Parts: sequence; C-alpha cells; structure tokens
Amino acid sequence: MQYVLAVYRSRTVAFRSYRSLLDRGVTCALVSTPRSAGAGCGLSVKLSSADWPGVRPLLENETLVGFFLYRSTLYGGTLTRL
Repeated sequence: MQYVLAVYRSRTVAFRSYRSLLDRGVTCALVSTPRSAGAGCGLSVKLSSADWPGVRPLLENETLVGFFLYRSTLYGGTLTRL
C-alpha cells in the first residue's frame, strides 16, 4: 500500500485543503503527520498516489512543508519526500 501526504505548517490550511478536496469529490483523509516527516503542524492530508498528480496544484500554498510518499513494508513503512 502507498499513499501521498501533503504536510502543512498550519492546521487551518491543512483543514481547508482537506475540505477543498472533499468538495471536488476527491477521496482523502485528514491524518496525524508522522514524526518521520520532521516538520509540520501535526495534521496532513492523505490521498491516493494515483490522485496526487491531478490535485497537486490545489494543495500547494505558502504553508506547505512538502509532499511525502508513504510505502508500507513488511517491517513498518517508509516516508520519502517527493
């Protein structure tokens, strides 16, 4: 399993981005930011890696820390900055 996390510095912007995607019919979730991301406000928007290229411009703003790809492995998961 893999998915993309959009990590923000502002909880308000993270929530606003999440609501914007829901209003457009994109399947996503508001989740806690993993510690391994090393930054952020504590909230991230989780979305399918297949949906990410199409919605990327909607998620980019001044409080975006970055996008991270999460891949689950047999022994946990890995987080890679995109």
